[in-house]
Amino acid sequence: MTEAQRLRYLYWRFNVLGVATLVVWNMCIVSSDFFRYVFRNTPFRDNFESVFSIMSNSVNLAALCYALYTQPKADHDRRIKNGLLATVSVLSTIFLLSACGGEGWAALAISLLALCVAAVAAAYIQCSIFGIAAVLPPCCAEGYMSGQAIAGTLASAAQLIAIFLDRSASTGELNRTRSKLLPPMDDHGRLRLRTAIYFLVAALFLVMSVVAWAQLNTQLALHPAGGAQGQDGYARLETDTAGDVDEPSQLSAADVLVTSMREDSPRLARADQMVFPRTASDVGTRLSVGYQSSRTELQDLAVEESHLSTPSNGTADTTPDWLVSLGLTNAQQLYKTFAEVSPYVYICAIVMGQTLAVFPPLTEAIVSSPLSTPRIGNLTAWHFFLFNAGDYLGRLTTQWLSCSSPRVLHGANGARMLLIPAFLLFPTLATSPQAALVIHSDVLFLFLVLLLGWSNG
Repeated sequence: MTEAQRLRYLYWRFNVLGVATLVVWNMCIVSSDFFRYVFRNTPFRDNFESVFSIMSNSVNLAALCYALYTQPKADHDRRIKNGLLATVSVLSTIFLLSACGGEGWAALAISLLALCVAAVAAAYIQCSIFGIAAVLPPCCAEGYMSGQAIAGTLASAAQLIAIFLDRSASTGELNRTRSKLLPPMDDHGRLRLRTAIYFLVAALFLVMSVVAWAQLNTQLALHPAGGAQGQDGYARLETDTAGDVDEPSQLSAADVLVTSMREDSPRLARADQMVFPRTASDVGTRLSVGYQSSRTELQDLAVEESHLSTPSNGTADTTPDWLVSLGLTNAQQLYKTFAEVSPYVYICAIVMGQTLAVFPPLTEAIVSSPLSTPRIGNLTAWHFFLFNAGDYLGRLTTQWLSCSSPRVLHGANGARMLLIPAFLLFPTLATSPQAALVIHSDVLFLFLVLLLGWSNG
C-alpha cells in the first residue's frame, strides 16, 4: 500500500466513524413528522425539537467532560466499540417504537432515554477518536469531521427520497407491487413504515461502522489494552527523567508514541493516553509518517509534565479524594491545554449556540409562503437537506480557505448573528399572510439556510 493509498484508507475509515457518531441525532431531527405524530397527545407535540436539543446537548457535554477527565486511564478500543454498539441499540429501539405503534408518554420517555444514551455514546466515541486522530496525519481528523456533516446530509437526503417514493407509490405499478407485499395503510401507517425503514437502515450502517473500526484498529496496530499499559508508561516517563531512553528495548508505550509526534509540536506528546502502537517499527512501517523525537524532546516532555503535576509553589497536588475516586486526576493538564486554545473554544461555543438556537427550532417553524414565486414544496425537508449539505461544504472549504486569527473569526461570528433576525422575517403558521414585516420568498429562505449551514461547517 502506497503512502497515498494509506492516507486515503485512513481518511475514509475515520469518515465512516464520523457518520456513525452523529447519525442518531440527525435521524431524530429529520424524522420530525413521525415524532410530532406520536407525541400528539403530550404537551411536547410542537416543541419536542427544543426538548431533544436541550437533553441531547446537555448530556453530551457532561459525558464529554467526564470522558476527557478519565482519558489517561481509558481503554479507547473498548470505548469506541461499546459506543458504536450502544448507538446500534438506540437505533434498534426507535425502529421497534415505530414498527410496534408506540405513542404518547411512553414513546416520549423511550425517545428521550434513547437520545440520552446516544449522546453519552457519541461523547465517548468523539473523545477517543479525536485523541487518536491528534497523533495521526491531518486527513484523519478531517475525515472524521467531514463524516459528521455527511451523517446529516445522508439522513435528510433519505427523507426527500422517501417522500418522493411515497407520492409515486400512490399510482402505477409501484402501488400494485406494494399492495401485494403490505396491507393497505393510511398516511400515518406509511409514516411509521417509512420511519422504521430509516432507523433499520441506520442500525445496519452502524454495524458496518463497527467493522470499519476493527479494520482501522488493526491497521494502526493498537494494543488491545492500550489504556492501562499506556498509563503505566506515561507515569514512568513522567517520573523517571534520568532513565536511558536510547535503547529501543527500554522504550515504554508512551515513549514509542512520543517518537511518532511532529518535531514542531512536542506538546502533542500529552496525547499519549490516546493510542499506543505495539512497537516503534509499527509506527514507521504501518503509518509511514516519519516523525521522530530526540532524547532531548523526551526529557523536555518529562520536565513539562512534572511541572503540570506540581503547582508552582512546590506543593503536592491536592486533588480531592472524591475526584480521584472518579479518575479525575489530570485537571492541571486540562487547564493548561484549555488556556492555549481558549479563544477558539469560545468561538466554537458561540457558533454552536447560534446554530442550535436557530436550527431546527426556528427554521422548522417557517412555512412556504403562498405569495412566494416560485413556491417550494416540502420546504421543511429541503431546508434540512440544504443545511446539512452546506455544513459539509463548509468543512470542505477550510481546505482552501482557512483563518486562525481570533479577531477575524469573532468578526465573522458577529456577522453570522444577522441571520437570526433575518429568519424571524419569514412566515410561520402563526403569521398573517399579508403582514408587512414578512419576506415571501422560499428561495431566499433556503439560501439563508444553506449559508447558515456553510458558516457552521
